[in-house]
Amino acid sequence: MSPMSSLPPSSRYLQQPTAAVGDSEREALAKRLSDAFANGRLDQEDYMSSLDVVYGAQQIGELVPVIERLPAAAVETPNMVETSTLPAGEVSRPRNALLPALLVTSGVLVLLVILAIVVVLFTPML
Repeated sequence: MSPMSSLPPSSRYLQQPTAAVGDSEREALAKRLSDAFANGRLDQEDYMSSLDVVYGAQQIGELVPVIERLPAAAVETPNMVETSTLPAGEVSRPRNALLPALLVTSGVLVLLVILAIVVVLFTPML
């Protein structure tokens, strides 16, 4: 376990360093490394040495240096985020939301008035 690790303390790489490295773990890390290398976020020397560590590791604690060096995945920003003019955290609201609400409310009131008239007209007087 690295004393000054950039991983969160809750990381299983730090919490369970003696756990065995599984095939799925190796494949996932190899894919992340390959993607980083293909996208130019990792040079060939780092890529090759990291793959050596990944395929040579017996315990997940041995993978900490690779995980720490691995650059963040390249993520494409959705078009709607890039073109938005709103400040972060704000969402747009429909501009004409008031009109449909008024129409629905008016319709309910008209139905209630009609129901009241029907009840008054067709209820026998005592």
